[in-house]
Amino acid sequence: MLNLFKCPIDGSKLIEKWKCERGHSFVEMEGIINFVYSDVKLNDILERVSGIYENIWAPLGLFVSSGHRYSEIMNNAGKFVSGDTVIDIGTGTGKLFDYTICNYCFGVDISSKFLRILKKKRPKVVALRADVNKLPFNDEVANGVSAMFMLHLLPSKVTALREIYRVLKPKGKFVASILTRNNTVSSILASWWKIDLHQVEYYVQLFNEIGFSNINYVRLGAWSYITCTKTRK
Repeated sequence: MLNLFKCPIDGSKLIEKWKCERGHSFVEMEGIINFVYSDVKLNDILERVSGIYENIWAPLGLFVSSGHRYSEIMNNAGKFVSGDTVIDIGTGTGKLFDYTICNYCFGVDISSKFLRILKKKRPKVVALRADVNKLPFNDEVANGVSAMFMLHLLPSKVTALREIYRVLKPKGKFVASILTRNNTVSSILASWWKIDLHQVEYYVQLFNEIGFSNINYVRLGAWSYITCTKTRK
């Protein structure tokens, strides 16, 4: 498994757990491998609701804002990205892996609180504290990548999407659920989260410019559910 990783600081290979050939070391505690090497701002709201996120916050919020069940959307996403190696970005409690078939299952999040919950609920998932803008993976290692309910929160969507594209194998699959300018509810949520709201076409154009193809989307209330593949070198 070590050969899947690289140092997020300088890109050199890891020669042991968890140290790169240029001497940068990373810590594993409570089953969580911490690849974050600088201060990163956490979302205060999500940190406060981490304990109720999976069973109350996400299911209730999604149903009210879309009319769809949280488990239904995660089930569809998990099945879509299933493969030998799957990376779930912004994994939270790792709910996606209840529906994903993978030999190497990586849950990536910036929040230690969420990752501790993931390890308790889903101990077989490898928990990584890492920044989506600097993923600690080598190029073209993943058969599937997911980013559920998180891309709209990022200051730089382009940087994150380029990283996701980089770690995907050719013909690898990517799925995302994104808050988009669909209706009044999406506008209210964007105002509440204090984020810029974009049309789904904005994301489709970004995906296409980065190199994704077979881009499909469906609007689910305030959200857009997007699937695509990496078919360009």
